[in-house]
Amino acid sequence: MNDLNEREQICEIGRRMYQKDFVAAHEGNLSIRVDDNKILCTPTLRCKGFMKPEELCVVDLSGNPIEGSGRPTSEIKLHLKVYNERPDVNAVVHSHAPHATSFAVARVPFPNCMLAEPDLFLGEIALAPFEVPGSQAFADSILPFVKHTNAILLANHGVVTYGKSLEEAFWMTEILDAACRTLIFSKLLGGPQPLGGPQRLTSDEGKLLAQTRQHFGFKDPRPLDDPNCDVCDHFLFKSTWKSVGVCDTAFNSSEEKPQVSLDDASCRRIAERLAELINDKL
Repeated sequence: MNDLNEREQICEIGRRMYQKDFVAAHEGNLSIRVDDNKILCTPTLRCKGFMKPEELCVVDLSGNPIEGSGRPTSEIKLHLKVYNERPDVNAVVHSHAPHATSFAVARVPFPNCMLAEPDLFLGEIALAPFEVPGSQAFADSILPFVKHTNAILLANHGVVTYGKSLEEAFWMTEILDAACRTLIFSKLLGGPQPLGGPQRLTSDEGKLLAQTRQHFGFKDPRPLDDPNCDVCDHFLFKSTWKSVGVCDTAFNSSEEKPQVSLDDASCRRIAERLAELINDKL
């Protein structure tokens, strides 16, 4: 196998996905572009934590099988859509990372200008409408977004990330899921605050982060020199929200929120639960 290195990479990232609870059973799929018309991908119905290099499949950019005794992942059309639309992309990761998927299930858009890392390394994150996994409509659901971001939440399903390498695509998933976890925790802690929940950076601070992305080699499709471009207000994808059924109340500081007063016992229970969740991750 002249693609043994790529096969070993997929098996290694699959193990890491499984160990981090980004996938369960045979969920999720991974792929690498090995040449202009060959995609190495995971097989269907195989746990990502226990794959072997010889079990992987090779398809062309139309999805036709080239190598492998098993069937390619049932969601290969999603991967092919990314590769055909983005010639700069060499790897795709699709997972059900739990905290990011919670945003996708609730159809809550990931908020910009709250955490530095996702703003620096991911930019604006899209939320694609629900379609049946594995279908052509599912693959086509990312079309409005795929050229403008490297991370897409898939409504009521999961998340897909992609990049120049499999390692890069995977750490985009890690950054997004960690950020979603932090935002969920901060929402629990921020309820009693006068402004209700976590606070955003200013638009100017958000633009500084977006401009800093270029120093890390990331292109940003937003017109950062335009004074009307508010990077903290979902500049690229807000117009698509109605068709997706987005609920923008969880982190929208412009909406009036009822003030909540918690007694000491309730605060204690929340603190104890947070401690349990954090200890589980240590």
